[in-house]
Amino acid sequence: MMSGKCWAAGPVFPRLNEPASGISVLKTLSALRKSMKVTYGIGKVKKVIPRAVLVIGVFDGLHLGHQELIQRAIRRARELKGPVVVMTFWPHPVQVLRPEVNLPLIISLPYRLKLLEDLGVAQCIVIHFTKKFSQLTPEKFIKNFLMSHLKPQEIFVGDDFRFGQNRSGSLECFQMAGHQYGFKVNVLPSIDVAESLSGKKAKRKISSTMIRQLIAQGELKKIKSLLGRNMAIMGKVKRGEARGKTLGFPTANIYPQNEIVLPLGVYAVHVWFQDRRFQGMADVGLQPSFKISNERVAVEVFIFDFHKNLYGHEIIVEFIKKIREERMFYTKEELIAQLQKDEIKARAILRA
Repeated sequence: MMSGKCWAAGPVFPRLNEPASGISVLKTLSALRKSMKVTYGIGKVKKVIPRAVLVIGVFDGLHLGHQELIQRAIRRARELKGPVVVMTFWPHPVQVLRPEVNLPLIISLPYRLKLLEDLGVAQCIVIHFTKKFSQLTPEKFIKNFLMSHLKPQEIFVGDDFRFGQNRSGSLECFQMAGHQYGFKVNVLPSIDVAESLSGKKAKRKISSTMIRQLIAQGELKKIKSLLGRNMAIMGKVKRGEARGKTLGFPTANIYPQNEIVLPLGVYAVHVWFQDRRFQGMADVGLQPSFKISNERVAVEVFIFDFHKNLYGHEIIVEFIKKIREERMFYTKEELIAQLQKDEIKARAILRA
């Protein structure tokens, strides 16, 4: 529960812990999907997908630039009467090639898959990104990887797309290969951010790096303007220490793994469970029971007027507005009084 421990607010980057069993762990996510077919690994594509329009990218955050790229591919696929197939990568290439950077994700892979499905993607191929995969030459990536399994009609990529060992494959190289192998390459220019958003005279393109910076700063309105949706986290509810229940504020606790989280504090939130939206408030804080060398961020959500058991279920928590910073409470009564004030304020925010 919202323990009231006093922690300095600021960006918190959880440790990156790749599941030991690799891509096979992700197969447990199938329950999250309704109609989008997800294939884990290019080798699992049993037969060539006819008339496919392929979109390639990591798509961390699925921001407005990513969405425009995918939506253009979807429109083109309809014209060609074929499916749109998204190829994405897990883990993030930077996490594999430059682990010292400790790059946090904007959204988890399960959430990425859900958002892709919501966009109308017919099929997604998740490539397990490894050092061995990164060493494919541009020629082998196209000939032995793409063309031996997919043979797409057209491919959509962003203007920063590079491929092959050391990112040596350029867009020009990709387009030349398209002429050779019979596919067309469509390149989407970057989408610029308005000057009023960047705070500078020079425009900047929408990027995952920019969004990570805004999340670390807690700029919820600016984040929403780049994502086209509220900043959110999806996770499975796990058992906590039941402190909230004893205070009259039972919480559903989720624990970010590889994702960047907002600055510590209490937020007014929307909670999605089984396609229904509920109102609530959430505390983003450090688990006091963990050693400093292994600090762990918890998102503890009190859902208003909700009495179901959520243990083991997936929920999505959308952050609407920050209510207050983390602070120290010296008595149980003081904490309860503050939580009551937080609830009143959160309800007012969510009614507006």
